[in-house]
Amino acid sequence: MNKKLLVVMVSLVLIGMISTVAAENNHLFPWMRMGLGARGMAMGGTGTAHMNNITAVYWNPAALGNIKRAEFAGMYTDMGLDRNHNFAALGVPFKYGYVALSWIQAGVSDIAGSQNYNSTGNFTANDHSISLSLALGTGRFKVGFTPKMYLSKIDDDSQSGFGTDLGFLWDINDYISMGVTLRDLYSELDGEEVPAQYNLGLAIRPIWGLTFATDLKTEKHTDEEVYVSIGAEYWTGAGKDTEVGSSYSAINLEEKTKWDDILSNTQAGIRLGSNDGNFTAGFGIRFKMLETNYAYLAETEEGFEDSHQISLILRF
Repeated sequence: MNKKLLVVMVSLVLIGMISTVAAENNHLFPWMRMGLGARGMAMGGTGTAHMNNITAVYWNPAALGNIKRAEFAGMYTDMGLDRNHNFAALGVPFKYGYVALSWIQAGVSDIAGSQNYNSTGNFTANDHSISLSLALGTGRFKVGFTPKMYLSKIDDDSQSGFGTDLGFLWDINDYISMGVTLRDLYSELDGEEVPAQYNLGLAIRPIWGLTFATDLKTEKHTDEEVYVSIGAEYWTGAGKDTEVGSSYSAINLEEKTKWDDILSNTQAGIRLGSNDGNFTAGFGIRFKMLETNYAYLAETEEGFEDSHQISLILRF
């Protein structure tokens, strides 16, 4: 198959991985603009101002500064039609902030190949991002920076590139936070530009355990159209502190009385959202050192299936 035609066809399949939020953007790496982590995705694809776990490496690297413990996270997304979207990250706090290493992958398998109208068998297309995030700051204002390396592989053809994310977070008080993320501020793959995305987020926590969030997003080369994501989350259950381990916690984990076992202080969370008009929902269960989340993402694009996302977080 002609190399250029092959790249175009696979790109169209990968573009189909995202919802209508970015469906009109046919530029490089659309999966980098679709969001990740079942908690944020179930809340409509929000996370710029409220994400307080290690998936903040994507939503807003500055928000990593609100994490008080080492964390490991993994995510698997079954998008149907042989499409997948996966993520893993490991982060640790230090005196002045937080540092995290992360990996994001998006791919399509069992793509039928042909040359001169003759079948050449099936092949796989995969894109990868490997990132190192750093968050700095004390008090209520933090800044984050993420340099990242891109690798794109289609059959036996591979390309590489780099990217840069920049984030800011302002916790105005215990109830309101604002965040800004400049994603792929300066990024390219094999000399081609990866379009930047600009995100403005607001989170409001009116009562204990309840969060309302909204993200406004716009992308370069899309006529400055603004996409709106909104979401809500409520944690309930036996636990009394829904923000254990973050700066929002009323009790620092290091100061808590030692728990009898890892499954103590069980909590359950429910979430709803809208990602530029696409319905999202999910739930989570949280223990002392373990949190698992599920997200359902409705797909309105014809020919594509709804997505189901599962993520896991371990705290040390």
